[in-house]
Amino acid sequence: MAASAIGVVCGLIGTMFHFGVHEVTAFRGTHPWVLYLLPLAGFVIVSFYKLTETDGLGTDDIIDAVHEGKRLPILLLPAIFFGTVLTHLCGGSAGREGAALQMGGTIGQCMGRTFRLDDRDLRVATLAGMAAFFSALFGTPLTATVFALEVISVGVMYYSAIVPCVIAAVVGDRISSLFGIAPTEFLLTGVPEGSALGVAKVALLGVLCAVLSILFCVCMHQSAALYKKLIPNKYLCAAVGGLLVALLTLLVGTRDYNGAGMDVIARAVAGQARPEAFALKILFTALTLGAGFKGGEIVPAFFTGATFGNVIGKLLGLSPSFGAGLGLVALFCGVTNCPVSSLILSVELFGAKGFGFFAVVVAVSFMLSGYYGLYSEQKIVYSKLKPEFIDKKVE
Repeated sequence: MAASAIGVVCGLIGTMFHFGVHEVTAFRGTHPWVLYLLPLAGFVIVSFYKLTETDGLGTDDIIDAVHEGKRLPILLLPAIFFGTVLTHLCGGSAGREGAALQMGGTIGQCMGRTFRLDDRDLRVATLAGMAAFFSALFGTPLTATVFALEVISVGVMYYSAIVPCVIAAVVGDRISSLFGIAPTEFLLTGVPEGSALGVAKVALLGVLCAVLSILFCVCMHQSAALYKKLIPNKYLCAAVGGLLVALLTLLVGTRDYNGAGMDVIARAVAGQARPEAFALKILFTALTLGAGFKGGEIVPAFFTGATFGNVIGKLLGLSPSFGAGLGLVALFCGVTNCPVSSLILSVELFGAKGFGFFAVVVAVSFMLSGYYGLYSEQKIVYSKLKPEFIDKKVE
């Protein structure tokens, strides 16, 4: 019952959030001048977080809520909702899944308290909320379920939460679909027949994506540290970050790197991508999120992986469309350390054709991406290279 209720609430709020981001993105496309409001938007976001006393809270705190039972304030819900929508309105480079995990986890825990669940069940409710909100946004209920379970502690899953997470994710997905939100899906072309040479090419792409995932994570973390060191004042930091993103947009001469960039991902999977796109997306996202704007890193990672895979795929003799799909999934795996979720994601996004190749690229990316990750509170329970218990947080 609690899981179903969490799914309904997350589905409804997730639907509102989806339409909010969609509408402000469309508005930005027809009113490009809003880019110049990005410094002001950063100031407003920091002020709103201060007002709601949620300053400093993020996805790592949601993970802590599962690990340690940390209490999540309900005001984090409007804070991340408003902050992410405003970031997208004015052209910050960010995704949606960070907001999904934070809003879903907050809803799940708060509803769990309403149902008077005990401490252990509150943690399950938090996971169910994460799965439900992620599913409502992307239309990938199986990925959402496993990702919520896998991202907390890599190597050990909270199996007791499988049924609540599945129920919440399916309900959240059904609610969003009632309002006409279509699941995220792409059509891959040029999937090769299985061969030793094809496997070798895909494995090499996995190696390169593993290296890129490390670079992606280091840039995300170091940008925030550098901003904090150079500009300790959070209000000024956000304003300067917004100004840098606006100036960089004018310098590169395209708005492809503002917002989430789902249209660029679609073009990459269709076979078209600029060779410098992946590097510029990393830079735009680091400048945006490091300065204090809100959103998430997963869709920018999709963007980076798809455009990188498109370009490298052509160099390796693979179809650029197929290379984009491989790159998207491999980079997602590398930055989240979630191989099972990545494999399921490949099926929900692209279908089962070429599944063996996706298994290879995910396995290689996971093994070689080291112990880096987007979420500093994520735990790696077992070594990636040896049957050894390590129980360490990501770097």
